[in-house]
Amino acid sequence: MRNVLIASILLIFLSGCNNMKLENFADKQPTLKIEEYFLGKTTASGLFIDRLGKVRRQFTVEMEGIQQEDNFILNETFLYDDGEEEFRRWEIKKTGEKTYEGTSEDIKGIALGERSGNAINWHYTLKLKYGDGIMNVKFDDWLIMQDDKNVFNKATMKKFGIRLGDVYLFFTKQ
Repeated sequence: MRNVLIASILLIFLSGCNNMKLENFADKQPTLKIEEYFLGKTTASGLFIDRLGKVRRQFTVEMEGIQQEDNFILNETFLYDDGEEEFRRWEIKKTGEKTYEGTSEDIKGIALGERSGNAINWHYTLKLKYGDGIMNVKFDDWLIMQDDKNVFNKATMKKFGIRLGDVYLFFTKQ
């Protein structure tokens, strides 16, 4: 029930994410920096809603961010409502004052991120487990900082330009 409430709130606040422009967040505060907000432990709860509006999966995420020289390491452990557990290790490098590159074993190529004010927009292709194989899906991923403890996230998934659905997360800094 809690995840449904969070999803409802996220849908209201982030329903226009596909039309958002990063520059519209330039003056918004607090400033979101991956390497600061996600340093240490962070938790999240979220869900995937398909393009027809059906909740397909709910999950929680335990994260730990570690600064290692020029790289920021973000370890994520996902626990899904069906009992499946998944681990992802991001290696994120700051490439400019407001730009990032990220890699992970299940990311095809390099994820590109750019920040402005309280928002970060990532673009990447995820190698998603699908049945017995892998399906490459493109993500348009928005993180928007609400205050020093909370970040909303909406990621739109597409295949061949067709929207498959949206992932919604609510991050809480411990």
